[in-house]
Amino acid sequence: MRIENECFLLPKAGNRTDEYEDASHSSTHVHKETTCCRFAIADGASESSFAELWARLLVKGYCLGRLGDKQIHRSVSPLSKAWQKKTSGKSLPWYAQEKLGSGAFSTLAGITFRFAVDAESAVFDAIAVGDSCIFHVREETMIASFPLSTADDFGSRPVLISSNAANNVQLHAFVRKWSGTAEAGDEFWLMTDALACWLLTRYKEDSSVISIIQKLAGERDFNTLVHEERRRHHREGCFYLRNDDVTFIRLKLVKGK
Repeated sequence: MRIENECFLLPKAGNRTDEYEDASHSSTHVHKETTCCRFAIADGASESSFAELWARLLVKGYCLGRLGDKQIHRSVSPLSKAWQKKTSGKSLPWYAQEKLGSGAFSTLAGITFRFAVDAESAVFDAIAVGDSCIFHVREETMIASFPLSTADDFGSRPVLISSNAANNVQLHAFVRKWSGTAEAGDEFWLMTDALACWLLTRYKEDSSVISIIQKLAGERDFNTLVHEERRRHHREGCFYLRNDDVTFIRLKLVKGK
């Protein structure tokens, strides 16, 4: 078995690429006859300082196996120190310096697959903090949505991981965990909040949105879809896709080496 993966991303409409504050990462490790593949996304909070750096540190930390779900506030600590080291000594206006003291904030969603090369199934486990989501798709059906399952579950103040260790003392209580088994042919989609909320909204109205995503042939198709959905009016008077940074990792479990 192997996992095919693609990553698509786009900043907010009107923003430059260097203003994008999401992050994604992946890793593959082979231990004897077992392969371990990790994938993660994060959404840095725009109102915090150096959020893009914090998001990058979190996804890399997860994919390197450095984040434990039981004592996550402790395993995040070395990443907090790395963030502080990279941001200290910068010449900033007084108000930006005060903001820096509060730290950066970000969501995180990560999934790990373990399987043998000749296997036709894989076990997986996932964690999430906040509203970045992972979807399990089989053929043209969404069979699971984690950690949120409806568009109504998204709020304006999701739980976030902070680069300031003092803010993470109770974090373990908000870590969501998920595990299961996947078959060859299954797909897993990792999406940051705006795109995840859009998918759940569209899927509730018409499940054929699954095949639309499956048929995306590359970056151009993804960008076209995002631009169209940002302009498509929802019956409630808003747009289907909120104008925000979007990140999408598309995974497919495939038979063979």
